[in-house]
Amino acid sequence: MPEGPEVEVIRRGLAQHLPGRRIIDLALGDKRLRQQSPAAELQRWALGHRIEKLSRRGKYLLLHLDQGATLLVHLGMSGRLLLFQAPAPPLPHAHIILHLDDGRELIFQDTRRFGQFLIYPPGVKPPPLAAVGLDPFSRRLTPDWLLELTQGHQRPIKNFLLDGRIMAGIGNIYACEILFAARIHPQTPVGLLSREDWQRVIKATRRILRAAIRLGGTTIADFKNSQGEIGNFHPQLKVYGHAGEPCPICGTPLARLVQAGRSSFFCPRCQPRPHKPQG
Repeated sequence: MPEGPEVEVIRRGLAQHLPGRRIIDLALGDKRLRQQSPAAELQRWALGHRIEKLSRRGKYLLLHLDQGATLLVHLGMSGRLLLFQAPAPPLPHAHIILHLDDGRELIFQDTRRFGQFLIYPPGVKPPPLAAVGLDPFSRRLTPDWLLELTQGHQRPIKNFLLDGRIMAGIGNIYACEILFAARIHPQTPVGLLSREDWQRVIKATRRILRAAIRLGGTTIADFKNSQGEIGNFHPQLKVYGHAGEPCPICGTPLARLVQAGRSSFFCPRCQPRPHKPQG
């Protein structure tokens, strides 16, 4: 699934081309996405209107139109948002095509159809955004805030990082990398973490996400940017997908465990299993 950095890569790529462009036509595929606005709603609020700007909240991409309507896009598991000069090459699983006034086409392609393409009228804040937590780069995200939020809680830190209601846009790949960089075992209860631990988590999060964005995101299977190019952060992954290989720090074989149905990769030596203080 594309994570926050991949969506930001797409936003930055499209932001070079879409602002000022008018949507002059749209075409819908035979099969709907998991969540997709009806054709009548898309035609009413999108046709004839200009795209003013693009923004991102967590894993959501937002296209803001000139009359105040908002197109909300979520890539789901395998979605791609591609920009082509018309006529675009025939693409399988092309569910939505926006025809722009400069002769280009913005295409939402999604093999598994778990994506979302929803339009909201002027004055309506997209409801999905109400459940989106703080951006990892937000100034409001501080060690003290996290320390207070997690006091007394037993939830594993790995599951905590994946909760988009708290910090938005961190998926499984980056959570593994963040915890390795912070030297914290993925099963550590959040209530055991100190202010210094949270400081390391925040520092590692921002450093890794910035690097991922700079290198165009991470492509494991499906991700491509708006120009159809894969991301280049994959060679930088230290632990994700490397179970059994030597730790790049100490040489200990990297381990894998399953948490909430997802694989966690870590170094047993650099990220020792937590021990609850006695007494």
